[in-house]
Amino acid sequence: MQATTTRPLSRRELITRSPQRISITIPWETHRRLTERSDEEGRSISNLASYLLERGLIQ
Repeated sequence: MQATTTRPLSRRELITRSPQRISITIPWETHRRLTERSDEEGRSISNLASYLLERGLIQ
């Protein structure tokens, strides 16, 4: 059985696998609801928005 070796990731591969930052503009009511829910769940608005966006894309 041959041992497999893993090569280090290139800088480009590391960048494309890293979380990416974006800026968006959302309606006031959406922000209010995100703030309220993030407080209830004990998480940041950013984390909640990311989770909801990812969940919406998976479905």
